[in-house]
This record gives sequence, structure tokens and C-alpha cells, in this order.
Amino acid sequence: MEYRIQRTNYTVTISYRLPGEYPLRLTMYLMRIGTSANATALRNTANVEECVITATDDSIKRIYLSRGATKTPAWISQLQKISGVDASDGAFDGQSVGSIIFIERRGRIAAVTFGTGFHALDPSLIERGFGLRVTANMVATGQVRGAQTRGVASNSRDQKTLLPVDGQFSELNIEVDEDWIRQLAGKSSDKDFATSLAGSDSLRITIPDFSLTSIGEKVEEVLEVHEQKGYLNKFPFLDQITPIDRSDPIIEILDRLVSRQLHDEEPSLSFAAPDPFDQPMLDHYELTCGYVGRFRLDDLDSHAIFEVVRQLDSSRDPLDDIRVFALDEDDAHVDRVQPLKSYIQTEVVHKDSSYLLSAGLWFAVRDDFVAEVNRLVGEIDDLTETLALPRWNVEELKKDKTDKTDEGSYNNIVASLRGYALLDKKLVYFAKNQKLEICDLLTPAGELLCVKSASSSATLSHLVAQAINSSKTWGNEKYQEKLRGAWEELNGVNVDSLERKDATFVLTIASHKTGRLSESLFFFTKVQIASMIRTISDAGFKVALAKIEMEGVSATRVPRKKRQGQKVLRT
Repeated sequence: MEYRIQRTNYTVTISYRLPGEYPLRLTMYLMRIGTSANATALRNTANVEECVITATDDSIKRIYLSRGATKTPAWISQLQKISGVDASDGAFDGQSVGSIIFIERRGRIAAVTFGTGFHALDPSLIERGFGLRVTANMVATGQVRGAQTRGVASNSRDQKTLLPVDGQFSELNIEVDEDWIRQLAGKSSDKDFATSLAGSDSLRITIPDFSLTSIGEKVEEVLEVHEQKGYLNKFPFLDQITPIDRSDPIIEILDRLVSRQLHDEEPSLSFAAPDPFDQPMLDHYELTCGYVGRFRLDDLDSHAIFEVVRQLDSSRDPLDDIRVFALDEDDAHVDRVQPLKSYIQTEVVHKDSSYLLSAGLWFAVRDDFVAEVNRLVGEIDDLTETLALPRWNVEELKKDKTDKTDEGSYNNIVASLRGYALLDKKLVYFAKNQKLEICDLLTPAGELLCVKSASSSATLSHLVAQAINSSKTWGNEKYQEKLRGAWEELNGVNVDSLERKDATFVLTIASHKTGRLSESLFFFTKVQIASMIRTISDAGFKVALAKIEMEGVSATRVPRKKRQGQKVLRT
């Protein structure tokens, strides 16, 4: 009989081929250290009954059957509208059935499940990344088939990439320093262990000619592979960023540290929208503090958010009790309402380990990865004092009518005051739907200024992408024609062309935070900048940072509005 098992990111699925039968598919979990091999590892709501063990393998500790609620399929009621189907006697009622087998080997507990048995396990007791690590240790070089990732640096997208044939990991084109690798799949380097593997929190392996009576030995073999460190040679980036399960007790500790950062108004905090909603539709944000009031913010500036936090009663938790509304100019929602925690991007250190909060999720970051990124970014030339750019006054830029955006108005003002060539919104068109902005401002010294406000890591991701894409297109004829016109505007028609070796791409960032940019940027912005350094430097250009001092940001209290389906709370 062939079983088809539903899989989740927490599970381990193992496929076995019994002699003369179809493959038997299993699901295996590695439980956290300290978990007992009994019903305490199951959900309190699980409907299970314990079975008698007849196997002679004493590493099999418990076997349970689990049963779901009996119910009629939802589609039956719709079918009755167009047919004579009679479901009144319960003839079509079904019940999900599963099983859980607890096995103890190598001092650890593994849970092997059938059917819907995995639903009965307590998810807080599951060892995260178990299947990913086993797969990374065993997958053969050049025989990777696919991977699943989640963006951490600039967004929270989930992406699954599959190769048509086995190949190198590099062919998946994954940004390994910016994405969390959730799953990896490919062919095994040891055909006796398995023929193919796919693992995340889950592990899926296929084994020919295997009998379930040997499950204890196979679990031990899998756990032995899990303990190995060979994956660091093939995939050194794999555990640079690892997510922390929401049920992990450390989350409460980390949240308290962030609440303290908010109350202490630490400049290291950044704020960004967690979802990739339609940004052009966004006009402003409103933050609510329960009965305290509602506050309007034009940008997610930390100074303004700190003002809102000050209004909250000290007994309340700003992470959960402050709610964020992303609204268009008509006060309509462009994203679902989120707690402030989902908008926070920050780093904390607990017991000498680094952790990141992004899009409401916590990640543990390997210490040597943090140190290397900080070193690379710290070594970038800082042209803040050399350029001495005018201040970025938010209130004055809002009043400026030369452009619809603060950034556009700022670029117009700087170009006029300094005599720089204005290239903001002056696109190079290569073909239909193919266009590029070289930079925002070009200086007589050959500095290509890419200008953005540090309002979010997503915005700064666009800034980094602008510099990279511009450097990659340098040799294009149409690109050079546009650049040449701006260069001659600055230095006269007889000037020599601007060469690569004399050009500097400058990430020019407006920020109210104190200190050097290299010390105040969100970690994953620095990760992207570190990656950019390699790309642009290898192409023969120089890279630099420059800070624009920002001022004039504040939160404005607004009256409560009655929204459709919502009661008005009086303050």
C-alpha cells in the first residue's frame, strides 16, 4: 500500500521501498534535547491512544494512534445544490488517522509519524533545521536539485527554485548573504544512506529495499549524519542566518530587550513595512496607542515613533500595544494592520550571541558572519565631511513644489546650490520596458551620488540595487551618451570621458542617527553593502558612503476616525 504524507516545514519525510511492495513513506522529527519519549511531547489537544509494542528493538519507546474529528467534507454541501446526493446519514463523513512512533537513539528522541500523526506533536519541541543539515551533509556536489528561501534583508518573500536537472548550488542564483535557506534538495553522495534527499526542518529521503523493522538503526544513522560538520565545507553560509521558532522561550527575552531599546530610544533601531504592499499607493502611516490616541507619521522615522512610544502607559508593551496602519491619501488601508513589532528592524546581543528582528521574526546570526560584514562596511571610504551636503529638512522638503517626493526635492535643491548635474528621473531607455537611472547627482569630481532617506531597509535595498545596476551597465552606448552629456555639462565639452577608475559610486543616505553610517545602519543593509563592494570593486569602480544630516521629523496627533465596521473610541 502506498501512503502519501502531507509535509510541513517542521517535518521529516523518509521514503522506503519494501521488497516486493510499493515504497513506504515515513515522516521523522528530531525532538529538542530534554524532550521525553511519551505523551508529554504531544499537544494537549491531541486525541491519541497508546499501542502495544511488539518489536524487539528496545529503542522504540512509545507508539500512539491519533484520530481527528469526524466530519463531512465541505464540498458535499455544494454538491447537494446541483445533485441528489444525500449526506444526512453521514455516509460521506471522514476521519483523519495517524500514528507517532518515538525512538531513542544516540541520546536523542526522534518521532516517526504516519498520516496526520505529525499534527499531534508539540511544535515547540521540534528541533529546527534538522532536515536541512542532514541534507547539506549528504547531498552530492553538482547534484543539487532545488532550494526554498525566505528573504530577510529587504523583504519577507518566500521563493522556491528548482533546476530542470541536477546541478551546482550556484545555478540557483540565491543571495546567500541576504536570504534564509529554508530547504535544500538533491541526490545523495552515499546511495546506501539514501538515493535522494530534501530537507528543511523536515528531511525527505528515499531508500530502496528497506524494512521498517530496521527503523531504529536508520534513525541512528540519520542522527549520526546530523551531528557531522561536513556541510560547512560545501555550504559555509547555511547557518549564517537561522530562524527562531515563535514558541521558543528565548523570544520573550529578546522581545523585552527590544522594548527596552524603544523606551531608551536607541538610534540602532530601524523601522520598515513587513509586507511588500503597493508602495506607490502609500501616503502615510497612523499609529494607535489604545485609548491614548492616534498619531500620523509621513514616514517611518524613528524619532517620530519614539514620540508615540512616550505616550504609551509604562505598563503596556509597545511591541504589541502600538498598532500600525499603512494608509493611502484617502485613509484607505494599503496593508493589514500590524503590531509595531512587525515593523521593527533591530539587533540585540544576549549571552554573547547576536539576534536580528525583521518583519516580526527573530533570527540568530552567526558571530563570525556579523564580524566580517561589519569589517567590510567599516573599511569603506566615508565622504560625509568631504561632500558636506546640505541638511535634509523634512518639513521644508514637504513644502517644496519642485518635485512630488522629498528625495526629488532634495536632489533639485542640491543640484542648484552646488552646481551638480541632476540625473534623478532622467532615465536611460534601452528598449521597451528597459530603463535605468544612472544616479541622482553627478559631481565634477566623478562621484555618482545615489540618494535615499534611511526610512527603511527596503528603501536602502533599492539604493544598493541602483548602484549595482548602474555599474553593470557602464559600457552600454546609450548609458555612456547620457553620462557624457552630464559630464560635459559639469566640465566642458573638451573634457576627457569619465573612466571607471576615476568614478566613485556613493551611497548617500539621509539619517537623523548619530555617528558614522557604517555604525548606524541596519545589519542587513550592511550585508547588502558588503556584497555591493565586491561587485562594484571587481568592475573597476570605487565605492563610498556619505551621510546627510536629517531633521524636522515629528509625529502629529490626529483625531480618531470612524472606519467602516469599527467603533469610535473616545479619548
